[in-house]
Amino acid sequence: MSVIMKGNYIFVRPGEKAFKVASNFTNYLELGAQGITDYYLEAQIGNGEFVVNAILLDLHGRVACRIANNFPEKSECRREMTRSGYRILSISGELLLGIEAPENVCLLRGTIYDAKGGIVARDREDDFLIYHGPAILGKSDGSLGIVLR
Repeated sequence: MSVIMKGNYIFVRPGEKAFKVASNFTNYLELGAQGITDYYLEAQIGNGEFVVNAILLDLHGRVACRIANNFPEKSECRREMTRSGYRILSISGELLLGIEAPENVCLLRGTIYDAKGGIVARDREDDFLIYHGPAILGKSDGSLGIVLR
């Protein structure tokens, strides 16, 4: 049986900068486990800005892009600015990850794949849905919010 939690604020207050993830608002999101899973995404708020670090895989489980502090590390992908954020695109122009933050709520766009081509997370309308862990929603002073294994 599944459990649905929505509309919660995890280590943020209404009106503060937050990522909208699984219909909840949080200051931090981690997908995968750095050095353990082939994919990895860390989205956090640093110095009042939305910051993303990631290892993004394509549908075939190959590394499509590495992102450090919102910027692609190498030329295998490119960053394109939008009105309210940016998009990281593959060489062929496919959306790998997008950030939309017109105000204090940041929406993540794109699909996160695991090494077998399975979907870990993806955007849907104005939300970012997580299909399996490991994942962490919320982090403050070493304390973790919701942990999905």
